[in-house]
Amino acid sequence: PCYILDENEFIHNITCFHRELASKFKNHIIGYSFKTNSLPRLLQLAKEQGCMAEVVSEDEYCLARKIGFSIDKIIYNGPIKTKSSFFEAVYGGAIVNVDSHRELEWCRELSPNENIGIRVNFDLEKILPGSTLMGEEGGRFGFCDDNGELTKAILKIKELKNITIAGLHMHVSNKTKSTDVYRVLTKRACEIAKKEHLSIEYIDIGGGFFGGGDNGEAYERYINAIYDEIAISQLEGMKLIVEPGASLVATSIKYLTEVVDIKDIKKNRFVVTDGSRLHIDPFFVKSKFDYKIIGDDSNTIKSQVLCGFTCMEKDRIMIIENQKELNEGERILFNTVGSYTMCFNSDFINSEPRVYAISNNNEQIVRYEKTIDHFLVNNVI
Repeated sequence: PCYILDENEFIHNITCFHRELASKFKNHIIGYSFKTNSLPRLLQLAKEQGCMAEVVSEDEYCLARKIGFSIDKIIYNGPIKTKSSFFEAVYGGAIVNVDSHRELEWCRELSPNENIGIRVNFDLEKILPGSTLMGEEGGRFGFCDDNGELTKAILKIKELKNITIAGLHMHVSNKTKSTDVYRVLTKRACEIAKKEHLSIEYIDIGGGFFGGGDNGEAYERYINAIYDEIAISQLEGMKLIVEPGASLVATSIKYLTEVVDIKDIKKNRFVVTDGSRLHIDPFFVKSKFDYKIIGDDSNTIKSQVLCGFTCMEKDRIMIIENQKELNEGERILFNTVGSYTMCFNSDFINSEPRVYAISNNNEQIVRYEKTIDHFLVNNVI
């Protein structure tokens, strides 16, 4: 099995996002989300297209530096930063959004005249029921504005005198991807800036967008919704930061797998492939896939259970109903699988698949599958 990266599609998605942002915001930044897909070739393409690196750990921060992102082209988020990388990022001019109490303490040790951002937490679910991943339980990231914790955190920073709060980070794990989510996030950011008397330079609206493959139509709707709220607050000169991952990379990657065996058991026909659901749906949550069967015409069959190579019974990709009868050696091509798939690959039973990149009808391997020697090099027997 293998992944296939369409470089032109990825670049086109970034170009469309930049275009829609520029139509409303003179100052804007796209921070490509490393956690969504950290394939080095993708990261290099994102850098070449003017994206910053959005990272959430020291490992991702170091990867960004290895790829060639200068420190001032990095957005450093998340609550698990290390102290050393935190200081290096701040002093190097990165956009650093504070997301933990220990980071507030680290700010006391910073030299004068440094800038940081702060991540905001509030009850979005109460305003837009059904819109958040955690529902009424609430998200765990950022400082809560509803119970006064955000105000306390802001006061701690203000008391230091040597640190300026340059921006508000509003990212939330939303599941609807509705433009209303981004409208509410923007409105709340503007309200907090006014309430806390902050002269912020940027609003980092985070990621979680829908889009890609539609020539920027979805991006346009999001940007218009965000801009409308900023205009109402008379903050049109505000810099907007977006942190897309899935909306840039999902449509850029396909997955190809081959039928290796077919067997009939009781009422089911099981079609075994050399691929796995783990490679295209690691959370086992998808109910349908965008796919194409590549093979000769043959009889139509009522039902076929397409399965993966692993020994897990639940590694059943989907049930194919009333379509051509699959035969050994035929292939299935899955579309739109670039988001949160490759980053969850493991060495479970078989090593992670290789990756091909295609650009202007040229192709090359940009990730080789691991060999047993690769596996053993970091282990001690």
